[in-house]
Amino acid sequence: MLLFILISSIFSSVSAHTLYINTGWTPPVSTLLGNIIGAIFQRAGITLEFKIMPAERSLTLVARGIDDGECCRIPKAIARDYPDLLQVPEIVYTAKFSAFAKHPVPEIKNFDDLRPYSVGTIAGWKILVNNLKRVDPQVLHIMDNPKSMFRILQKDRIDIATFGYLSGLETLSELGLNDIEAIQPPLASAPLYLYLHKKNKAYIPALTKALKELKAEGEIDRIIQQSSRF
Repeated sequence: MLLFILISSIFSSVSAHTLYINTGWTPPVSTLLGNIIGAIFQRAGITLEFKIMPAERSLTLVARGIDDGECCRIPKAIARDYPDLLQVPEIVYTAKFSAFAKHPVPEIKNFDDLRPYSVGTIAGWKILVNNLKRVDPQVLHIMDNPKSMFRILQKDRIDIATFGYLSGLETLSELGLNDIEAIQPPLASAPLYLYLHKKNKAYIPALTKALKELKAEGEIDRIIQQSSRF
């Protein structure tokens, strides 16, 4: 009985704290992830504040322990450089990452095919930045603003832009750039995970359990379907 009371007291004090979770994704994926994370935290009984910010800043604030978590990242891009970030070990969402070009689009099947081109990408999008640095295209522009990247693509100052597939389509729609399209197939498809700063390790079991339950009930699939515009 004493052990039960002790565990319950610890969980209650942890749950009473608000977690500040950042995302570096842009709409519509930021909205989708916000809806998924909101459902997970509600099920787990944990108070959440969800903030959208530039991808590099989002990750830096969590890595320093200023904010509590980052939604959502690819394990390969996090494990080596951010040892203080702990993964909630259940996939939140699987994202696609694409190359975008003006008509007629070149044939691009993978990152290596980008080598002869002038390519733009966005700081903090680790799967894109890391692969492009590996490939070493003719010119690489790492930018801070997706809209600026697509504008210079439209003006032929770069040959190809790389970004999240859905986020890229949304940005093009907002800018009214109808002569740019996503090249098929995507450059990559990768599972995304929620990461917490190590100081918040105690929350991981409850969040993992909540996400598994919501998946089993079909709630995560419903949120994804309701959030999809493209």
